[in-house]
Amino acid sequence: MGSAAPSRRTTLSALLASGLGAALTACGGPSRSVGAGGAVTLRYFFWGDSGRADLINKCIAVFERENPKIKVKTSFAAFDAFWPKLSTAAAGGNPPDVMHVDYAWVRTLGEHGVLADLGPHTGPGKEIDASTVVHSLRTAGEVDGRRVALPLGQNCVSLMYDAEVWAKAGARKPSSRMSWDAFMEQSLKVTQYGRRHGTPVQFGMDNPAQNYLGVELWLRQQGLRMWTDKGALGFERDDMRRYFTLADTWRKEGALAGPGAVLESLPGFPITTRRAASYLEWDNQVGGRSDMRGSTLSLATVPGDTGRSGIYAKPGMLIAAAAQSPYLSESARFLNFMINDRRVAKILGTNIGMPPTTSQQGAADTSDPKVRQVQVYEEQVARTLATTPPPPADGGASLNTYLMRVAEKLFYGRISVDQAVDLYFDQSEVVLA
Repeated sequence: MGSAAPSRRTTLSALLASGLGAALTACGGPSRSVGAGGAVTLRYFFWGDSGRADLINKCIAVFERENPKIKVKTSFAAFDAFWPKLSTAAAGGNPPDVMHVDYAWVRTLGEHGVLADLGPHTGPGKEIDASTVVHSLRTAGEVDGRRVALPLGQNCVSLMYDAEVWAKAGARKPSSRMSWDAFMEQSLKVTQYGRRHGTPVQFGMDNPAQNYLGVELWLRQQGLRMWTDKGALGFERDDMRRYFTLADTWRKEGALAGPGAVLESLPGFPITTRRAASYLEWDNQVGGRSDMRGSTLSLATVPGDTGRSGIYAKPGMLIAAAAQSPYLSESARFLNFMINDRRVAKILGTNIGMPPTTSQQGAADTSDPKVRQVQVYEEQVARTLATTPPPPADGGASLNTYLMRVAEKLFYGRISVDQAVDLYFDQSEVVLA
């Protein structure tokens, strides 16, 4: 999942409140019948673009050839349109059997009973072999000890940057050997270059504190966590105050873009509209972001001050079955195919991320430069990679969105750092109650 401005994100918590959970667990699915010739049809919802849809349909063609009694019908939408689409289908009595799940919402969906418990379908002699999931992702998709989803890909945070622009500005390329202050000095050089040569200005970096991704990374570098195992916040007010103060100082100096650069870039991103020459993003997005920008972006390791990289293995996407699907066994067979069949990894490349299982490792086509770029970066950070942290609490996705709104007000100068911190923690008490 890439970063996005608040106005582009639909909060799943709001959809659950309006009936998504009830719809998925109560409507439609069990009444569907087996089709002609004894075949079942699985409805499969995912988010992405037409390019991803073409790749997934190629995978499905392989599956259907080997499983002639199981047909898979796909439906996709852009990320922010995916959740309303899912809710509408469920409320109309036709929920999907299989769906993609973002890690930020797996606990919410799992605790609300939307996702099937895959435990009865996992293990020796059963439909799903989860023993192949790479160690760093072993617990991804588990909620309260239940397996409710499976990782479909693995990715890591990277610092994407336009190496040509940084070089023209006379800035040293970013790396984990830089402190954040040293990095910001180089980023400021890029901004100053942008002020001389660009209208509008291209900043050295998009503001990482305007997105939960940047906040979480910095917290992890301090030895903290965004979320505890029990779904509580893993940091205090003073921790957020420190980071917001740093980010606001860097913004005022000109090293970071202001919130206007985000809003002016919609529906794109400051990196793709050339309003920023670097930003934090999941590594598997580099090919798509490069295409949107019109020039090749490079991947660098993230700066830091503590010796901790803060980077962890994230399931770039998870795949799950609806709890009330009448075809859980068939859905489980399809899920197993998607995470374990080497042909899937070869077809998908790094569109969703690196392969999530030992079964698929090494199957992607390394002749594709976009695939190889991600592979090289993943190999580079592998030794410092931490295991996947606990998923956000129920309501955590809406709190992430609220954080972006608070940060926007802060960086527009409408509120102080102390007010921003108080707003966030006051809201967290409401959301997590």
